[in-house]
Amino acid sequence: MKKSIVIVIIVAATNAHEPDKDDLEWTQYYRLGSVQAWDRDWGYSVYSRLKRTTVSTFRDLRFFGHFFDNDEEIRLRQKSSRNFLSLDRVYSFNTLIYEKNTELDINLRYHYNYGLGYFLQKNKIGNKTLELGVAFENSDYLNTEQKTAYLRAGCSLDHKIYNLSTKFEIDYFHQMSSIDLNLSPPLSRFQALVEIGWPINNYVDVISGMTIDIHEYRASPSFFTTASFKKNISWSF
Repeated sequence: MKKSIVIVIIVAATNAHEPDKDDLEWTQYYRLGSVQAWDRDWGYSVYSRLKRTTVSTFRDLRFFGHFFDNDEEIRLRQKSSRNFLSLDRVYSFNTLIYEKNTELDINLRYHYNYGLGYFLQKNKIGNKTLELGVAFENSDYLNTEQKTAYLRAGCSLDHKIYNLSTKFEIDYFHQMSSIDLNLSPPLSRFQALVEIGWPINNYVDVISGMTIDIHEYRASPSFFTTASFKKNISWSF
């Protein structure tokens, strides 16, 4: 009898329901194209992304780069989120970012933020989210190191209009910790992304858009057009 119970427990554990794999989907994205900054010549734009989604979780790794003759803008971001408790529209998230933007004299910036998000809309034609949290970063401005804490607020909109796809993201970072203004300017800032995509076929799109960092004394807008490739991956982990 005891042996039978042990066997039943082992079989049940082996075939246990795994909520983190419900409707598991892996997707890869690649982009290559041109970019022009507000006060610089043309450069080239590179983007790659790997996304893993289930019913209750989201994991995303993306690389974004704009490269010019004398400047470069690089961002490597990893983000994870999952449903908060049993609330379908509320989720917890954490994000780790590496950034470099020589136009804004940012030689290196390590950034981490976490908090809670809320789905204003979540359906087949798009998502609308609001996020609120705290952020911490270690920045190297012209070889002057600054450790800073922020309050972060963000919103995003992904929407399909007929065959077009649109994306809008904006983040505001409000500096909480004090810094030496003789060594570094105020670090509160807006960061925004706008995109619109036209499908060529099931795998290739043309995507145009703008990225911009807005600091108190200066901004760094860039306008890009890229060819985008998208494909699902049949991974099971």
